[in-house]
Amino acid sequence: MENLNEALASLDVLQKDFDLFVPSLNKKVKFKGLTTKQQKDAVKSALEKAFSGISFAILANSILKENSLEKIELLTTDRSYLLVALRAASLNKLYKKEDREIDLSFILSFNTPLPSELKTTELVEDNVKINVSIPTLAKDTSINLETRKKLIPLPDDDNLAKEAVGEIYINELVKYINTVTINNSSNLIELEFDKLTLTQKIQVLEKLPLSINSKLIDFINSAKAFERKYFENNGTSVEIDIDQTLFTV
Repeated sequence: MENLNEALASLDVLQKDFDLFVPSLNKKVKFKGLTTKQQKDAVKSALEKAFSGISFAILANSILKENSLEKIELLTTDRSYLLVALRAASLNKLYKKEDREIDLSFILSFNTPLPSELKTTELVEDNVKINVSIPTLAKDTSINLETRKKLIPLPDDDNLAKEAVGEIYINELVKYINTVTINNSSNLIELEFDKLTLTQKIQVLEKLPLSINSKLIDFINSAKAFERKYFENNGTSVEIDIDQTLFTV
């Protein structure tokens, strides 16, 4: 047993680390490489069928938190880049997609910071104002865990897929909202979303005017558009699946 403990400790020491650029922080941060256990957990999360996307996001957030060698707060817009960068640095730079091999080396040279206007902003429509921002990985995980817990009891049939799509969509929007301020002429009402339950957050979201919800979606789409820049190589978009297969192919 003493030899085993010594061996495990030695493997920890031998673990390589890498300096990876973090777009939201506009600086490089040290991360340790992926492990075989993390690869195993990624494969395992794929078995949850309808919930595999949520489960992978939870796992990915956990991996980035565990592998960061510095105390930082990452945003969801950092996730796809850092996962591919970690994969390229610690597993294999050649990524197989269908009958093609893609060299992921280009991803490691990305150094464009996340624009400040995408980090946080205010959206206003009539007497309603919402403060929105890119969610942290911690916030993303918290809501994903609640979402999965809520959906797991549903029967495993076509109705599950329909219910899951609606729930996941609404819960995804909720992640971006920090506060909702309502001016009802007699007084100003401000709701801090961090102090509300997920059910209460959804109740507020579903009452918002469609016009301000449309602005929220535009904000989210702008963030997604920035993320797509990670995977441009010499002006050409490179298709990489950000899912369980990223760690296995």
